[in-house]
Amino acid sequence: MSKWKRRRLLFMADVHERRGTDPSDVLAGLHELAAEDPYDLEVLLAAAELLSDRAGRRTGTAREADLAAAIALLHRCVPLVPPGHHDRWRVFNSLGQRLFMLAQGTDSPEPVAESVLAFREAVAATPHGDSMRQVNQFFLAVQLGAHFERSGDRDAPVEAVQVAREGYAAVPPGNELRPMFRTALITSLRHLAGATAQVEPLQEAVGLAREALSEAGSASDRAGAQFDLVRALRALYDATTDARLLVEAVDLSEQCLAATPRRDPEFNTRRTRLASAVRLLAQDRRDPDLMRRAIDLMRATIETPSAADEHADTLIDLIQSLASLHTMTDDPLALRDAELTARTALAAAPDPGPWRTQTQLTLAETLLYRSSVDARGADAAALHEALGLFQHVAAATPPDHGERGDRLWLLGVTLRDLARHGDGDTAAWQRQARQVFAEAASAAGPPNVRIKNYQHLGAMEAALGDPHASLAAYEAAVALLPQLTPDWLSYRGNIIELRQIEGLPDGAAAAALELGRPERALELLELSRGILHGRTLEARDLRLLRHRSPELHAEFLRLRTTLNSGARDGNSGIDGNDESWADLMGRIRNLDGMAGFLRAPSVQALRRHAEQGPVVIVNVSGRRCDALILRADAEQPVQTVPLTGLTQADVVAQLLRLTGAVFAAPNDPSLLTRRDAQRDLDAILRWLWDRVTSPVLDALGLTAPASDTRPPPRIWWCPVGLMAYFPLHAAGHHDTGEKAGKTPVTDKAGKATVMDRAVSSYTTTVRALAGRFGPPAAGTTPHTLVVAVPDAEHAPALPGATAEAAALAELLPNSLVLSGAQATYENVVRALPAHAVAHLSCHGLTSWENPAAGMLLLHDHLTRPLTVEQLSAMELPYADLAYLSACSTSNTHPYSADEALHITGAFQLAGYRRVIGTLWPVNDATSVEITRATYADLTHGGSTPPRTELSAQALHRAVRALRDRYPASPSLWAGYVHVGH
Repeated sequence: MSKWKRRRLLFMADVHERRGTDPSDVLAGLHELAAEDPYDLEVLLAAAELLSDRAGRRTGTAREADLAAAIALLHRCVPLVPPGHHDRWRVFNSLGQRLFMLAQGTDSPEPVAESVLAFREAVAATPHGDSMRQVNQFFLAVQLGAHFERSGDRDAPVEAVQVAREGYAAVPPGNELRPMFRTALITSLRHLAGATAQVEPLQEAVGLAREALSEAGSASDRAGAQFDLVRALRALYDATTDARLLVEAVDLSEQCLAATPRRDPEFNTRRTRLASAVRLLAQDRRDPDLMRRAIDLMRATIETPSAADEHADTLIDLIQSLASLHTMTDDPLALRDAELTARTALAAAPDPGPWRTQTQLTLAETLLYRSSVDARGADAAALHEALGLFQHVAAATPPDHGERGDRLWLLGVTLRDLARHGDGDTAAWQRQARQVFAEAASAAGPPNVRIKNYQHLGAMEAALGDPHASLAAYEAAVALLPQLTPDWLSYRGNIIELRQIEGLPDGAAAAALELGRPERALELLELSRGILHGRTLEARDLRLLRHRSPELHAEFLRLRTTLNSGARDGNSGIDGNDESWADLMGRIRNLDGMAGFLRAPSVQALRRHAEQGPVVIVNVSGRRCDALILRADAEQPVQTVPLTGLTQADVVAQLLRLTGAVFAAPNDPSLLTRRDAQRDLDAILRWLWDRVTSPVLDALGLTAPASDTRPPPRIWWCPVGLMAYFPLHAAGHHDTGEKAGKTPVTDKAGKATVMDRAVSSYTTTVRALAGRFGPPAAGTTPHTLVVAVPDAEHAPALPGATAEAAALAELLPNSLVLSGAQATYENVVRALPAHAVAHLSCHGLTSWENPAAGMLLLHDHLTRPLTVEQLSAMELPYADLAYLSACSTSNTHPYSADEALHITGAFQLAGYRRVIGTLWPVNDATSVEITRATYADLTHGGSTPPRTELSAQALHRAVRALRDRYPASPSLWAGYVHVGH
């Protein structure tokens, strides 16, 4: 073909590309040229550009065919542009963009991953100082973010932040690329926070977004900056659950939308962002009116024809918002609308494609939810339809898709529910569920997803009558736990991960007990509970490994991080399965002195913690309820006491009763209601005695009350799961009725109460009794810090705090007292390391949504809160006794009960060997009385330093004395607990 014809075809290609007209004839000519000269770079690039341009105007398979052809041509270009070639960056830039276009039509992570590689080459091929280098950096940062979202590769956000920072620094103020880079950097920081569960990147993102807003000139620029700030605020809220961030996000979203003309292409995007912020605020406040407003905003967006690109995500948000409205109001219309909207979305979704898969998934989840809340029981028709949809979703989800494990889990849950419903052959449904859970558990994927699939597999194997397979599945789940909490993950990130294993410890223990293996049950409980506390002990193993083999130490950290993020590194061969992990554990444990690396302590090692008294683990599961008694006896260290009169359903019912009673007893304005609450508490203590503690004490031979000649022995309670909320130490029949002339309530051997037979303490796990730093050196004198905050801002006055400080100043004349305005964050944190004993009399505030944000209200708590997270991070090697005279210091979300994620637990993590705390809100006046009595006992009336090793006995005597005076008012005395030694 002549040079003139070649020049004409290239000119016409440029014309067609600019005009967007059909390039078929020109493409045919270009292909003919390429066949004649396969090394003609300009022809290959022109044909690829024309195909890409036409693909942008096409849909479905025609679009994919054009993109595939363009990418094939660009791959032919790569060998023609070796390093140093002036068009190398152009080829790789074009290839990266076409791959990204291809990725929009699939869920597969491969096109995005290849796009990242292409843009890396484009950046490397562009000289410093060339404006195209910044363009390629921008695209690389964006594609790294997309790669993270698709694959979960934790390294991608790190690189994205580095690239975006470099580009942002290189672009001068006023350049049109500067705001684009800032947005890319903000997005990359949000991704980095998502990968590491750290708050600092989000705080930086918010700062950058505020900077952009302050620099915005035009109304349009200001609206765009407000939009970026709203996204950053929302992400920071997700990390901190600080509702003030949501309020600001809603306000900014309102301003942004008000300043955006309806004809602006960004109008619907910004309305969607406002709807999302309002929805989150509604969920935070559980406000149905706010949720209805969010729903109205979403519907307005969906009804706008020009907003087609926004419809997909907005429809999903609308369906989920309607379901949330149903949970708040029980309004059946909301649930019906959610289902109808999901059906409408599915009917409009093109087949095949990721959007259709997503709508099938959303409708199936809605049907599964409807079945679970149906007052008449599981809806078989809904479950069957959900089953078919989940099966389609599973078939359409590639094996390497990041959400495959979760989607299979939902399919398994649906099959399980069909088995429970009794629709058809129950065993057949169970076998299918078992098969699905087994596939999801054994496939490559993040540990949290595999763990929950193994957990459900264990339950299904038990239901099918195979206890050995059940135990094996639970053991596999527990074995994955070390991968769940890598060192790089923040404290709050660990909390989020650990919430997902609720029910695993009790289920695993029950599986072992079914086979008559109480020692194995105890080991599994130790491995699956108190994981955050265990990490402080695990640090010793890691330090030893680093000393023995720095190479294996580095490999361990790298592999655990990779498995946790769900990423797969093709170069290293790590693919997320058990083989890499098991091989590494084997090599580490073959090192001298490392045989016990990350293993549960043996029962023979654990029994040494029972030398001062038995440890009683109370385990409640759906299959069985038991107490495990750990003694120092080498022959039979663990004894099982079946709690045949206890069921999991009873525990839940009594917990609901307890929760209502402890808040009504001191606060309700009605005297009758307060009296009824005390009676409820008394009934709960009787129930605990009859169903839990009486069988345990009988097994221990504690069948009679203590006396002057036979002091009460020590006993440690280690409640699992929901049992952590109950005052096991106060169980019994306390109200003798003697004042009313009734016969005292006793059993054949005397008073039927725990506190009349033993001195009780608590522990999260047996290992926790080892302490973080060990006992203080012999002969040291414990110095005492007294903190009293009687008048914290925005909190009720606590006159008892002043009274406690005065009493302790008499009993502990050498103590440091920080009271009122002196009790600031800085002063308290500075004083804690220098004092072995710390007494804090103030308000305690717990957070179920974010346990890490629970705090003690110091004088400056509004600006510098002393939180659970901050306390847990402290290292206080000389800490001995912490007395927390505050409300509900041992209260947390049920998901976090096994981790002791509360104020009491935080002091333990900081290093205190023994902590006195509370299970619920306590009376100010009686708190002063118990404090005075406890310290008078510990100091012989102020004549000696506090004998902290007797703190459990001192608290026991103080509480029992108050019980003897007010037996019919358990809320006054039953909430005080001693934790640790």
